This record gives sequence, C-alpha cells and structure tokens, in this order.
Amino acid sequence: MSATVIVTGAAGGMGRPVAARFAAQDRPLLLCDVNAERLEDMAAELREGGARVSTLAGDIAAPEFPGQLLDSLGDAPLFALIHTAGLSPTMAEAQRILEVNYFATERLVAALLPRFEEGGCAVLVSSMSAYLIPDPAMIAAVGDLVAGKGRDGIDRFATDPGMGYTLSKRAVIGLVGREAAAFGARGLRIVSIAPGFIDTEMSRAEAKASEQMVRMMGMTPLGRQGTGDEIASVAEFLCSPGASYVSGCDIKVDGGILGRLALG
Repeated sequence: MSATVIVTGAAGGMGRPVAARFAAQDRPLLLCDVNAERLEDMAAELREGGARVSTLAGDIAAPEFPGQLLDSLGDAPLFALIHTAGLSPTMAEAQRILEVNYFATERLVAALLPRFEEGGCAVLVSSMSAYLIPDPAMIAAVGDLVAGKGRDGIDRFATDPGMGYTLSKRAVIGLVGREAAAFGARGLRIVSIAPGFIDTEMSRAEAKASEQMVRMMGMTPLGRQGTGDEIASVAEFLCSPGASYVSGCDIKVDGGILGRLALG
C-alpha cells in the first residue's frame, strides 16, 4: 500500500501545487485547510483526475487538531508531511501568528513523528524573513523558546504582527534543527523551505500593505517573483531519494535576494 502524504494549507498558493505534484505520483493524499469550501473544491478537482484524496477542514492551532488528523490518517502509513499552513502579518495579531506558525507546528510534528514510515520526510515552510532579525537578543529569545526554556523572551519582542511573523518563522527553522535527531533515529528526515517573494494571494496582500516589501521584491536577482509550484518542486525533491542525506536544515528558495542582502 502506497503511503500517505499530508498537505496542510492545501487550498493555498503553495499547498495546491504540492498536492498536485504528489497526486501525480499516485500517492494517497490527506489534505488540510481552514477553508472547508475551497478545500473540497480542490479535492474534487484532484479526484476527477483519479487521485485518492481525503480531507480535514479545521484550525491547525486548535488543541484537538492533531488528534483529528491522526483519526483521519487511521492505520495508513505516512510518507510525508508538507506543512504550508500559516498566517502572514496582515492576517492576525502577533500572538495568534505565533500560535499558528510555531506552536501549532510543534504540536503537529510531535503528533505525526511516530506515524511516518521509514524513509519518510517532514517539510515545513519557514520564510526568508527569518533571516532579517537584526537583534541578537531576539535570536537568543527564539533559541530559548525552541530549547523549551519558555516563551517570555519571544513574547516580549513580538510587539506587532510583522515581528510575530518573523520570529515565528525563525522558530520553525530552530524546530527543524532540534527535531532532526529524533527523526533520524527513526530513519526519517525533517527539513524546512524558506520562500522568498512568491506570487500567491497571501503575498499579494502583504505587498499591498508594505512599501518596503515591494522595494525588496525589486531587488531580487532573478528579477521576478517565484511561483507556488517552484516551492512545490523543492518540497517534492526533498521527499525523494535524491535528498536522502538532507535533514535538519533550511533550504532558501528566494531568487537570490538573501544572498544579495549578504544574509544568505
């Protein structure tokens, strides 16, 4: 029996092409999204093409969500988790962003770790913004959070949605590094992808709200935004045998902007 791929944020600009790529591999899919209507529309499209698709609509930050996800998975072996769900700065306040982007991610990874088949992979989505933190004290606060030393430091610095987002994505990278040993002990891998400026509905909303973001987009060495499928293609590679020695790290898919800023 072919093992299942879980995709969160499956109805979004990155999740949809991820689901399409793994459907093309004839993998059973368990697709998750907070928007039930969009999720079912997408699932119906994939089923028309012959894909085996189950769905779970819900808020990934809800305490009961990991249990619901395990119930939906049932006894099926798990091949991969591609976790694209998250909130950007225009979508919520700082504390809600931290809860969805980091704490819910931490709970999801912990719940699913025992369910992967050997050789499986978890791919989380971080962000290029994780590399834009200017204050060493902020970076130290993220380190303390990931190390289980409490959240007081990160709460002190998450004073607005933009900083909440940046800190949450830095913490995702830290989570990947922290969990690499536990995954490796089971013959598994965990990796994150840091997208740059990707042409999605979420990114377009952020660009409307931030002149600085628009200016930085114009500095991207490749001279354009990326596409959701360019993120999906990297996720697909990271779950393949070709990436069998890649774990515990963050992969920048940013068109070269962090390198240009000397932050790569």
